[in-house]
Amino acid sequence: MDSDDSNGSNGSGQGFLVGLLIGGLVGALCAVVLAPQSGEETREILRGKAEEAKGKARDLASGFKDRASSLADDLKSQADQLSQKSKNVIDSTRGQIGGAIDEGKRAAEQKRHDLQDD
Repeated sequence: MDSDDSNGSNGSGQGFLVGLLIGGLVGALCAVVLAPQSGEETREILRGKAEEAKGKARDLASGFKDRASSLADDLKSQADQLSQKSKNVIDSTRGQIGGAIDEGKRAAEQKRHDLQDD
């Protein structure tokens, strides 16, 4: 249950970081556009910032992919454990039911034998 709590707060932190990154990029873009430079210099700066943003977006996507993969592995492991526990409970219950049926048969046979002797 603790992992659910940490996932919620971690997601909020990631959202904040993404917002901060986007805000920083927008601010940098405004500064570049409003700065007194030639058109060519401005275009070069914009290209550089676009490449930088592209790289950061790839890094974020890779991080999300890794996290999703890890989460999927954890969920699969938990599902496998639950499946095994369920199989164990079913096997145990079958054994108990089989034992009870056998005991009932023995008791019925004994009662029939007792009634025939009388």
